[in-house]
Amino acid sequence: MLSNQLDTFTFVKYKSKLSYSIFCLIGVIVSFNVASVSAVIPSISRSLGKPEFAVAKIIWAYMIPYGICALFYGPLSRKFGIKSLLLFCLSLFSVFSFLSAIARTIESLFFYRLCVGIFASAMTPLALIFIAHKFKPQERGSQVGKFFSITFFASLLGLFLSGIINWRLIFLIPAVVSIFAVLMIIILAPPLEVEVDKGRSQYLQALRDQKIFRVFSYIFLISFLYHLVRQWLGVYFSLQFALMQFYISLLLTLESFAGIFGEFLGGLLADRNGRIITLRIGVLLMGISLILFAMVNKMWLWIIFMWCWGLGWTINHAGLSTYLTDMPKPYLEEVSSLNSSVRFLAGGLSTAVGNILMQRSFNLTFVGVGIILIFLFLFSNRILKV
Repeated sequence: MLSNQLDTFTFVKYKSKLSYSIFCLIGVIVSFNVASVSAVIPSISRSLGKPEFAVAKIIWAYMIPYGICALFYGPLSRKFGIKSLLLFCLSLFSVFSFLSAIARTIESLFFYRLCVGIFASAMTPLALIFIAHKFKPQERGSQVGKFFSITFFASLLGLFLSGIINWRLIFLIPAVVSIFAVLMIIILAPPLEVEVDKGRSQYLQALRDQKIFRVFSYIFLISFLYHLVRQWLGVYFSLQFALMQFYISLLLTLESFAGIFGEFLGGLLADRNGRIITLRIGVLLMGISLILFAMVNKMWLWIIFMWCWGLGWTINHAGLSTYLTDMPKPYLEEVSSLNSSVRFLAGGLSTAVGNILMQRSFNLTFVGVGIILIFLFLFSNRILKV
């Protein structure tokens, strides 16, 4: 009997690892072209014959519907199950990524990226729900860190390739790989379901919880500030310093490369030293590096500050994401969806605001954001500890 129990335990553990690996693969596919889009704005501008500030609208065309639609997938997982939702969303993600790759006008590209955002938004909420249910509290930080480290590696690859291949391939590659992922899920994947309360959506009840409300206010602010800078760096290097696409992609690749280490390190620190301490370290590093970045115009110093900026953002991200897996279980599906929704809504809105601010002054905007990040470091304890 003991042998049978051990065999059952080993099989269940194997299924959990296989399911986790599938989520990592999906994270790779979705992340591949997200970060690299801002880097190829100048290339798309030249190809379609439109100004860079007009082409940059495809960034928030992806992010805002992502933020809105992410709200639905946590509650929908109660009704339809995780596996069915993944198959449906990943298939349509592939279709609209392919259409983005062959778009001939900025209007059609805008629409296709909007649709990609709708279906890509399912992936992270479902992954966090799975991690929260399948792993112990002392293991969640490392699993969250590994998941996001892998997705940042995909972003790194996309950014690197954005400097040496045609911008259309940045959309085509994830479209093709998604088809193989769908087939793998159908053929190989075990059930991905978790035990949840099958009741209705509880967003209002969740947001009445002071702890949940405060953490999502914090997430909105940190995401708004990050994307206010991040989504305009490619345009900044192009317009202010006339850098070639290769060098723009190289600098942005460096940030994502730092993110691989930041997510992993942030996950470990969150388990060992605490969630709030970890995210405060990240936001402090972001603020200091951004202020210094705005004061220099030498590439070797940009390299240092871009690395620190990416490291700080991902340490903060891993600490916050792990903090969310500790939220009350009745609201876990809502919290997981709110995380992606708030982050991308904030990112989409800040990109639109950045369109106004960056045309006036890149450097003043960078310094202002850096100062706010320093204040956020000082008040993180007060905001998050209830």
